[in-house]
Amino acid sequence: MEISKHILNSYTKVNPYSATSIAEEKILEKGYLAVIDDQNNFHGILTTCDLVKKRYKLVIDCLTSKEQLNTNDTLLSSLNKFNSSQCSALPVFKDDTFIGIVEKHTVLNNLNNTIEELYNKSIISENLKESFLHNLSHEVRTPLNGLLGFLDLITDLNINNKESANSEYSSIIRKSADRLLLVLNDLVDLSLLNSGEQITIETNNFKIEDVLSSLKSYFEISIEESNKELEISYKNPSPSLVISADIKIIKHILYHLIDNAIKFSFEKRTVLYGYEVSGNDLIFFVKNYGPKISDDRKNKIFEVFEKQDYKNNELVDGLGIGLPLTKRFSELLNGKINLVSKETETTFFFTMPLKQTATITI
Repeated sequence: MEISKHILNSYTKVNPYSATSIAEEKILEKGYLAVIDDQNNFHGILTTCDLVKKRYKLVIDCLTSKEQLNTNDTLLSSLNKFNSSQCSALPVFKDDTFIGIVEKHTVLNNLNNTIEELYNKSIISENLKESFLHNLSHEVRTPLNGLLGFLDLITDLNINNKESANSEYSSIIRKSADRLLLVLNDLVDLSLLNSGEQITIETNNFKIEDVLSSLKSYFEISIEESNKELEISYKNPSPSLVISADIKIIKHILYHLIDNAIKFSFEKRTVLYGYEVSGNDLIFFVKNYGPKISDDRKNKIFEVFEKQDYKNNELVDGLGIGLPLTKRFSELLNGKINLVSKETETTFFFTMPLKQTATITI
């Protein structure tokens, strides 16, 4: 922003050849004087300090060298010049021509107004962002849930009426709606986390075996319907182990890690997942046999919208938000995610503090 609009054309003047006593009387009223001769030539700014330091007979003898502004100066650069000169007013020049005076308090007031305006805009923007996220959650997720509810009813009717074709179509619609809802939930959750919103942690006691087996059932059906030749299995060293944690978040993390492993399984076409206990840590792992993840990509893949777009020249599904979301969710549980990648094998590890409860006898 240029300083030009703050230039004053009306200001108190004093002739350079006036006696200092005349300047003293005028300077008490204004705080500074512009020293200009009869030919309208500018000689400088006179302040109280000048008169105190150099008590001579003429005004021009009291002048000390000060900063000067030009029409291209910004508010910030002008303020720096005011501070270095310790003067309450400075002259403004265009090229070599004196065109007026700018007062420090005007620059300060304008800067304060600018800062306040930017702050208010940032608050408005933040409120709009939060409002958008909540509206998105309600206005899109609510009708989607309604759609899924009616699809369940249609599926039940089709089964009762043994209309296999309609049942197949309903199943396709159902799975597409489920996937859309999952993507939408991920976008909303990630946006809320990035905006500093608090996501409630709901702690429950549950058996890890139940989570592992339900994920296996889900992905086996998906693999079968997509005609993929892929084996999915899990390692459960203690089927009776019960922990205290947020089951939905843990399931969500494992879902994305397994889904990602399935997408990039090449060699043995096997995905293995499970957990192990090490001291006070519970370590979940998901392993697949596919291409090595280079060192420079290990951190990037946890960045939002960062994804490998193609596998064997085929477009890979996803928005690139699954892994960033797992990282943020793991941090919510005071845990962390890392990975080890070899030439034909990649393993993701999700480590969290173990809060074990009583075991269940099978």
